[in-house]
Amino acid sequence: MKNLRQSPLPALLVAFALAGCDNIGTDPGFDQLTPDQQLELSVLEDVGSFAAIVEMTSITASVASTLGNAGSSEAASLNAQAEAAFEDARAAQQAGDHQGALDASRIARRLVARALIATGGVLAVEDLLERLAGIALIMDAEVVDDPAALRAELETILAEATALLEAGDTVGAAARAILGEQRVRLRRGRHLHNFHMSKERARIEVAFASTAIKLAERLLADGIGPEVPVIDVAGTDTARRRNRWLVQARRWLKVAETALGNERYARAVHAAWHAQFSAMNAVILPGGITTQEIRAMHQLAVELFERAEAGLGDDATPLQLRVLNRAADLIEIGVRKLQNGQKRGVTALWRSSTRSTWLIIS
Repeated sequence: MKNLRQSPLPALLVAFALAGCDNIGTDPGFDQLTPDQQLELSVLEDVGSFAAIVEMTSITASVASTLGNAGSSEAASLNAQAEAAFEDARAAQQAGDHQGALDASRIARRLVARALIATGGVLAVEDLLERLAGIALIMDAEVVDDPAALRAELETILAEATALLEAGDTVGAAARAILGEQRVRLRRGRHLHNFHMSKERARIEVAFASTAIKLAERLLADGIGPEVPVIDVAGTDTARRRNRWLVQARRWLKVAETALGNERYARAVHAAWHAQFSAMNAVILPGGITTQEIRAMHQLAVELFERAEAGLGDDATPLQLRVLNRAADLIEIGVRKLQNGQKRGVTALWRSSTRSTWLIIS
């Protein structure tokens, strides 16, 4: 096993947060906007950043409809309204109407937020924040053009979204987190940057997604549900919630595999990450985490890592060694976060377990 190393804390630099806004920045009046407003406008440069968000809520609504959730029709209608609002935002931006673009883009994000809440309630918002926090933990230079800058952006957005959620503004919290998701998409393989997602990275992330689903299915079949207590959420059925997350994970995996086959590597990674997080949520349900779950996930990560390390012989490939080292990194990150009272560290432990499992079965 490699020597574990400490990662430096990222600097919170607004200048980095605004990197890549070249086209917008030349418009008259742009310099008079606040840094936060400039950040919001920057996502309008990439149609895909909004399409990815609509896809997220569309898949959530589709799964909900499959499982008989009455809110799926409302979610579909809200998504359609959101798409129209986003087109209005882009039209306003192209006309040089910055305030109009801001207003329309904020309306679009709030509509998407309402669509998400229509099928998942507050728990869906909490999951959105947890996933965004998890992304901030595990991103690297192979996936985004400037991981330190994006991590700083996400931490700021997460703090704002969390404050809104605690104040009871569920829609506002979700809308702010959705902006974070858009920023992730914008920085992933963006054409304005000298950066390109590799086929190899996309292929391995899709493989990890498939492995994550298999691991979740095995853990649930072995009884982790009844043996490891989860936070009690009034009015919900634990088995039904777990199944919903598994169905959603499989749906995202299909999207990822299709994107990989079509050589859309950034999209494949995006969908694969969603699949991995959804698989984790089937095991560790969103909305809270118990001490028993934390202990179980730490034990699982360590045991799987030890098995993976023992199974690699002298002929291990560079890729296998890289994955093993990353699994060790993720355990270190997860433990450090948990020791600091940040339960989101479980995300890193889950991803470590996924990578170790991939090494064991590949």
